[in-house]
Order: sequence, then C-alpha cells, then structure tokens
Amino acid sequence: MNSYEFYTTFISVLDDSLTLLAFLACVAFVFIKDKQAFRYSFLCLIFYIVGAFTFEPIKAFDDDKVYRYILWALNDIIFIAIVAYWALKDKMYMWQSIMVQLVVLPAPILQLFRLVDRHLMDLSYSTYLYKSVLPIVNTVTVALCFVPLLWHFGQKLKWKDSSLKS
Repeated sequence: MNSYEFYTTFISVLDDSLTLLAFLACVAFVFIKDKQAFRYSFLCLIFYIVGAFTFEPIKAFDDDKVYRYILWALNDIIFIAIVAYWALKDKMYMWQSIMVQLVVLPAPILQLFRLVDRHLMDLSYSTYLYKSVLPIVNTVTVALCFVPLLWHFGQKLKWKDSSLKS
C-alpha cells in the first residue's frame, strides 16, 4: 500500500467515524438535556447521513465533474446558514455558531476553487489542498459538537469544587 492509498483509506475511515461521533454527541446531549448542543450535533449527524447517501449518486450523475462541487458548496452554505439562523434565534449557542461558521467557511470556497482550478482551467493546484483541508474541516466541525459537553462537565467540576471549599 503506497502512501496515497493509505491516506485515502485513512480519510474514508475518519469520515465514517465522524458520523458515529456526531451520533454519540446527540446521545450525550439527550442525557444531559442540553437542547442547544443537541440541535447542532443532530444537524451534523443529518448532514453526514445525507452526504453519505448522496455522494455516489451525485458522482454518478455528474460525468463532467462540475456540478458536484457546486452542490457540495451549496450544502456547506446551507449548513452555515442554518447554524447562523439558530444562533440568532437562541436555538444554538452563539459562541458555538461563530466557531462553526469560521471552521466551515473554507469548505465552500475550496469546493468552488476546486471547480475552477481543476475542471475549468485544467490545473491541479487544489489537489492536495482539497484533500487536506476538507477532512480537517469535517473533523473540527464534529469536534465542536463536544465542546458544550466539556463546558458542562467543567461547570459541574467547578460547582463541586466551590461547594467543597464552603
């Protein structure tokens, strides 16, 4: 197995595990009754599931390899819009929404850059950038599901520590 095949396999396993992690975050927030954190985790889970089921049909439909990047960029923009809307309506933590938007913003830009670079100009500048940045964006997006969980347990420890000092 060469390094490229290893890298591709690693990224594939990582994407599958990110769906599982989003599901585990949903379960955790149901137990601690944090609706705002659950809502974001559930949104991540839904987008990962939809992405998993639409990936191959989109690739099969798009022989010219043009529309897939537009669809995936729109998918990321819709995700960002939902997160921003929920934060404005107090259905999600504002700080989490801002962090998510900053993390996910490179994804649609990179999708459109890939479209222009590879398929309209027939260049390959975006290859390694595309294969490196998107998995990082996906990983950090799911990692942000767990930040409210860390905050929750941190507050419990802080409360427990302050009650021991009293």
